[in-house]
Amino acid sequence: MKLPSMIKGWLNPTITPKKLLMDYVSTGNKKYLTLLVEQFNLSLYHYLLSQSNKELAEDVLQTTWLKVIQNTSQDHCNVKSWLFTIARNTLIDELRHQKKWQMQALADEHTITINLSRELAHTEKLAEFNEALISLPFYQREAFIFQQEGFSVMDICQLTDENFETVKSRLRYARNNLKKILGTN
Repeated sequence: MKLPSMIKGWLNPTITPKKLLMDYVSTGNKKYLTLLVEQFNLSLYHYLLSQSNKELAEDVLQTTWLKVIQNTSQDHCNVKSWLFTIARNTLIDELRHQKKWQMQALADEHTITINLSRELAHTEKLAEFNEALISLPFYQREAFIFQQEGFSVMDICQLTDENFETVKSRLRYARNNLKKILGTN
């Protein structure tokens, strides 16, 4: 029986992501890399998918893991932040390469108001929320998604190489714009 990676961590609490990475670097044993992939692949894919389409997310995810394999010589304090930073930078590079990189402000006249009624099914609500999330400017959407992935504001600052107030503003604007779009003021 194969145990989910979270349960494996409960059974052997000494296996931290940092230890897995260090063990992989020192031994080159792919089982440690496999455990890292099992632990972070889904959340990395979710982040990439929320910022792009399925094909691009899959390509960037694969490139991210290739970069991890090639660049494991450094000591990393927070492996999760390091992985998300690699994924984020790889995504931005690919969006620039495809000339799909754009930084646009959310204009009031383009704001879509979506009325949520009590009769909507959970999947319809989720689809509407995802549509609203996609309509946010890249940096607001990114900060919001990082926060939903469990990163603190300070972690997001490190991931995006932005200052604390900028990240707080992006999160505030993201929440306000989502409320405006979803009609939940």
